[in-house]
Amino acid sequence: MKRLPVAAVDEIMQQHPDSSLEAALDVFEVFASGSLSDEVYILDDVAGKRIAIAPGAVKDKYRRG
Repeated sequence: MKRLPVAAVDEIMQQHPDSSLEAALDVFEVFASGSLSDEVYILDDVAGKRIAIAPGAVKDKYRRG
């Protein structure tokens, strides 16, 4: 499991302004968590897929579409 501070995620998104959060983090899907506030967790093998769990505010901030 990899943990990224929200500031690092903001930096990644600035480097990839036209990307979705999923594409920038190289994950299949980002799930929102109401209990997280300052870190994003990246899990490498959940049912064979790489996913992320992010604070709800981060997912909302970078929502596309």
